[in-house]
Amino acid sequence: MKLKFIGSSDSAGIPVVNCSCNICKDYRKRNKKNLSTCAFLEVDNSYILFDAGDDSINTFFDLKELKAKFLTHFHADHCMGLLRLRYSAIALECYHPSDQNGFSDLFKHKHSIEYKELKAFEEIKIGDITVTALPLLHSKNCFGYFIKSNNTTIAYLTDASSLPSSTLEFLKEKDLDYTFIDACYDERKNSGNHLNYLQASAILDEIETKNGYLMHISHETMQYIENKRIKLKYRYVIDDEEFNF
Repeated sequence: MKLKFIGSSDSAGIPVVNCSCNICKDYRKRNKKNLSTCAFLEVDNSYILFDAGDDSINTFFDLKELKAKFLTHFHADHCMGLLRLRYSAIALECYHPSDQNGFSDLFKHKHSIEYKELKAFEEIKIGDITVTALPLLHSKNCFGYFIKSNNTTIAYLTDASSLPSSTLEFLKEKDLDYTFIDACYDERKNSGNHLNYLQASAILDEIETKNGYLMHISHETMQYIENKRIKLKYRYVIDDEEFNF
């Protein structure tokens, strides 16, 4: 089983259009890019998708068995890819938090996607994988996800300005092997729609995960860390990194 990130940046992506900061220039020089945060779990040649922010995401799953999609929320950088996936010749299930409007065109023109609204802490079984919806605090209704296989536990926590006490208590009761958490901001910003890396690191400490990683990084945060030579307790997911379990 592996978790593969398609991207691990914020909504702007890296490099940012027309930005001349050192980070964006370096990405262009190396012909690299980091897309909006989304990932998929691969188990025995089948796939479970978490978020779908890039509109070319359909190319990743053409002629592959996409078992299910789990959306954290309906901001465009996490669901834009559904605009193309909905034309799949095979029906697809998409699990998501309550959102009356969602991304309105997706609900209006569903095509092959069946949308299934989740309740807080509801469990969904996909083969040998159990996925549990975890409430997060964000500007839209948002769920992170607790993923459990026969031998591995993973928490995927984005987007979040903080975690409700109910979610923290749930995670503290689990034996967490891997946790990936939103840390869009650097330490200069401690309020807004996302966590900064100090706040996210404190949560990773509190839930006592065995392996903790930060994600949803911005080019500003990358530049601040580089310029100030910040030493982080937990590192960021690197672009389209994959993790094998």
